[in-house]
Amino acid sequence: MPEQNEKNLPKAPAFNPKVKETIAAFKENNNPKNLNDILNELVRSPLLAPAVFDLQGQPAPKPEADGRVQLPKETKISLVMVTSPEGKRYYLGFSDWDAVHEWQKAQPKAAQQIILLRFDDYANMIAKNAEASGLVINPGDNSLRLERPLIESVKKTKDEVSQKIAAQLAEQQARRIHPGDKVTLVEPSILPDAMIDPVCAVLADAPGVGSAYLSVMIVNGDARSYLLVLDGPKDEKLFASVAQAARPYLLSREKKMDLNITTSISPLGQQGMQGSEPFYRKGIGRVIEEDDDE
Repeated sequence: MPEQNEKNLPKAPAFNPKVKETIAAFKENNNPKNLNDILNELVRSPLLAPAVFDLQGQPAPKPEADGRVQLPKETKISLVMVTSPEGKRYYLGFSDWDAVHEWQKAQPKAAQQIILLRFDDYANMIAKNAEASGLVINPGDNSLRLERPLIESVKKTKDEVSQKIAAQLAEQQARRIHPGDKVTLVEPSILPDAMIDPVCAVLADAPGVGSAYLSVMIVNGDARSYLLVLDGPKDEKLFASVAQAARPYLLSREKKMDLNITTSISPLGQQGMQGSEPFYRKGIGRVIEEDDDE
C-alpha cells in the first residue's frame, strides 16, 4: 500500500488569535465596539469543545494517517457543560489548544476528548436545548460568557446577511453572463489560501458536496471573477455560507474580484470542472497538489 504523501493530507484548522485579543480588549474596556469585535471574530472562527464519547460497546478506533479518528456510527457524543454560581448551564468553547490545556490542568477530571465546532453549531445546540443559557469562551481567569439572547441575535443577523449575500451573488452572475458572451475559464496559478481554507471548513459540514473546484472566469476577454463549482445539489443556504466564508478575502484584495458559485450540473459548472483538479474532496478536506506553491 503506497504511503500517503503529507502534502495531500488535510490541513489542520487554523485557529484565530484575534479571538483572545478581542476578549482581552473587551475586558480592559467594556464597550459595544469591543464586544462587536469579539462577535465578528467568533462567527468565522473554529472553536474546540470538550466532549464525552460513548462508543456503545464498540472497540476504540485507531487514528488514521492524518491523525484523525473515524468514530463508529453508533457513537453518542455529549458536550461538556458547566454550571454557574447562579445555577445556569453553559456550553464550553476554546479558542486554541493552549486554552484547552490550561483548562484541563485546572480540571484534572475534565473530559479529554475534544471536537471542533463553529459558532453556528453552538447557536443551533443552544436553540434546541432549553437548559442551555449560553456559551463560555476559554473558561478560567480570562473567560467570556455569552448569554442565549445575544447568541440568538447574532445568529439571526448572520443568517440575514448570508441571505443578502447569496441574493447579491445571484444578481451578479445574472448580470455578468448574457447569451452570446464569450466565457473563458482558467485555473488560478496559485490558490488563495485565505479564501480556500475557510471555504473548505464550511464544506466539511456539507455532506452533500463531494468535491469543489475553483477557476478564474473571464467574460468577453475583460471582466474577471472567481467561479466556484460545487459537486452537489443546489443549496442556497450553503451558497450563502460559502460566500460569507470567502468574503473577508475578497474584500481584502486591492483589485476586487467577485465570487460566482454554481453546481456541477449546470453547463458553467461542467465547464469549470473539465480538465480541472478539485481543491476539496469529501472525507479528505483541502487537497494540496504536488506543484502547489503553497
